[in-house]
Amino acid sequence: MLYFYSMIIQKARAVIADVILIPVFALCLLNPSLLVYALKMGKGQAAIILNARPFEEVYDDPEVDLSVKEKLRTIERIKQFAYDSIGLKKSDNYSGFYQQPEDQIIFVVTACEKFKLQPHEWSFPVVGTLPYKGYFKKVEAQTEENRLKSLGYDVNVGNASGWSTLGWFNDPVLSQMLKLPEGELAELIIHELTHGTVFIPDSAEYNENLATFVGVTGAVWYLSSVYGKDSQEYREYIDAGSDADLRTDFMLSCAKYADSIYASIPAKAETMFRIKTRIRLFDTIAARASRLPLKSDSTYALLLRKHLDKSGNTILMNYVRYSGKQSDFELDFLKSGQNLRIYLGELLKKFS
Repeated sequence: MLYFYSMIIQKARAVIADVILIPVFALCLLNPSLLVYALKMGKGQAAIILNARPFEEVYDDPEVDLSVKEKLRTIERIKQFAYDSIGLKKSDNYSGFYQQPEDQIIFVVTACEKFKLQPHEWSFPVVGTLPYKGYFKKVEAQTEENRLKSLGYDVNVGNASGWSTLGWFNDPVLSQMLKLPEGELAELIIHELTHGTVFIPDSAEYNENLATFVGVTGAVWYLSSVYGKDSQEYREYIDAGSDADLRTDFMLSCAKYADSIYASIPAKAETMFRIKTRIRLFDTIAARASRLPLKSDSTYALLLRKHLDKSGNTILMNYVRYSGKQSDFELDFLKSGQNLRIYLGELLKKFS
């Protein structure tokens, strides 16, 4: 879900070094803070990539648990399905395994204005503007969080279960990914491979929504093809998705409601009036959340209110960023005959 551009300090193909890295370095030199960030991210990512073990080596290691090997073989099967059936671009991504020293190693900072659903964006060479910024050290993410809060933004520091370098480097499988059920794992792998197939600079919301759509649709197709629609694997993924879909639809409706509430605040309104309006907004969202007919999440409303109090509008923007355009993609998908390979082919022609 996050585009790290730390390729600027890693060994790359000659064409990348000649065509991409020199201009990137030049741009970074004009912005010392960006250069420092790039160097730190490059160091963190290089450490992961250089310490990732090829699948073959893991398979031959008698010390590695059989469950790990089975999950890696599952990932190979998912990748092959993504290439053969969906038409995603082939790469060496997810052919290496990295055993994480900690549960979380990627921290993602997002920010949003307090009285408007307007995300804060960072500008990067090559990939353009992005509404998130990644770190491999939690303390550095927290430093950025504090800086943005001092500027008056709502801020959230979350975790990422994977990332994509858009095919520039061989993104490894992280050990935390193996904890996912097969359906969610397929969704994640297909999501990230989509980023390496179709990517539009300065269009993070479009890119993330597309990857979400292809990831979910591809996972359903994969489970149906491998196990059948009557299988436990298929039913578990579909059942888990029903609550997720309900929460997503609810949060997207809340984002529209919040947008209208913020727009109704008079331009010359005092800060206290704005704050009280925002508190009432969050009260309303939490109250509505408590009435959602969720099957297995009785604490959702309480946790949502805590997240809103802590991170404010970033919670709403996260749903817009990843799911706000799903109905548009579904409509286009229907027009393509509900075939992901054909649909992606049409998108590649459109943006090539």
